[in-house]
Amino acid sequence: MATKKRGRTWRKRKRRTRERDKRPVSQGKDRELINLQQFMKANNFRGCPLKPAIFPGTGRGTMAARNIKAGEVIIAVPRNILISCRTVLSSKLGTELKKWSGTSRFTCAQVLSLFLLIEKNKGEDSFWYPYIRSLPNSFTTPVYFTESELNALSPSLQEKARDLKKELLHAFNDLEPFVTSCLPELDSKFTFDAFRWAWSVLKTRTLYQEDCRSPYLSNKEPQTSTLVPMLDLINHSPSAKARFGYNVNTSCYEVRVLEPYRKYDQVFISYGFEENTELMLKFGFFVPENPKDFMKINLSEMLESLPQINDEERKNKVDLLFDSGLLSNQNCSWNGVSWQVMSVLQVLASDGVNKDSVPSVFPKPNPLLELSHFQIARYMMPFRNAALSTEQLRALQAARTLLERRLKSYETTIEEDEVLLSEVQSPCMAMAVGSRVEEKRMLLHALHLLTQNNTVH
Repeated sequence: MATKKRGRTWRKRKRRTRERDKRPVSQGKDRELINLQQFMKANNFRGCPLKPAIFPGTGRGTMAARNIKAGEVIIAVPRNILISCRTVLSSKLGTELKKWSGTSRFTCAQVLSLFLLIEKNKGEDSFWYPYIRSLPNSFTTPVYFTESELNALSPSLQEKARDLKKELLHAFNDLEPFVTSCLPELDSKFTFDAFRWAWSVLKTRTLYQEDCRSPYLSNKEPQTSTLVPMLDLINHSPSAKARFGYNVNTSCYEVRVLEPYRKYDQVFISYGFEENTELMLKFGFFVPENPKDFMKINLSEMLESLPQINDEERKNKVDLLFDSGLLSNQNCSWNGVSWQVMSVLQVLASDGVNKDSVPSVFPKPNPLLELSHFQIARYMMPFRNAALSTEQLRALQAARTLLERRLKSYETTIEEDEVLLSEVQSPCMAMAVGSRVEEKRMLLHALHLLTQNNTVH
């Protein structure tokens, strides 16, 4: 039977459907967000050209309610709405902390988390109730991971994730005697799960204001952490151009965009941490094909990729590499293996390299060390030409071996991970496996760049 042809009307309808699926969905009727906006306006928050919305791929974020010009201030949060160490010290909790400071002093993160928990337990009696109600109930940061979810992380992340859980547990245990002695109304509600929530709110949303410098708090970390209602609705993008900070002239925490946005665009800021490892550990998400992401490559991996080098030769070459200043920025990114890695591998693979020849091949100071990954990629072209020297061929083969070994170090293949991702129910497990897949895709892409012209066999 002949297939029935679709008409122009059907194609237009299909195109409109696809376009509609890509549009943000306004959250203008969300009761909690309405209450938050009313709270902000009642406290002198004015003229914000943003609206909360759900975006395909990134979830809840902020949408431009009108065209926004480059250089425009899009958020200005008055000081009386901010939650900082100064806020804590001027509260009832601050009075107790000052009395307790002779016994021990807590960090800014501890007291802010405790303050947030106290305010949450006040319910509607809290000044910040509309803000607290708008916060998530749980997170996908490693402190929420089960043991099996931690094990699902890539090996490079597991130890760091466990360290974060230890830090949280220590902070909780350290506060327990103070809560029992000074805050009896909170004692029964001061559980690990409750504190983990408050700690996670702070760690995923904290910004920085002027230093409090209070003698009643620990000086182990800066006393600059600040929670800024409304600003934490704006999502992260590694390419976002915005400047934000506290303006002493206006007494507001401000966000100024450095690029224009059209009406209905999603507005982004950069959280200041660019590679996926930091984003995963601190915020519980990663950016697919993140152009700022990279994976470190160790000298030991490079040496293992050239096993034919004897011990004495290996020691001499490593000493030369340290002296030449080449042992920095060894990494792999979406632009491939870095120029520095290929330089080191070429030295290791070369015959007759000595103290005098290394600077002549790689002069000091080396301007390439200051180049971006994109610019460095141009200098990788000799390794992709048909005619290669023996040293270049050995270096290219070693780079390929290195990446293949890194891929084999994972307990699962990328195909197995993708099947698991389609079946997993836990958001934390999806985040763990997804970040692992992203690393593998980067390694495979770098391997493809090395072998795309069949230079290495």
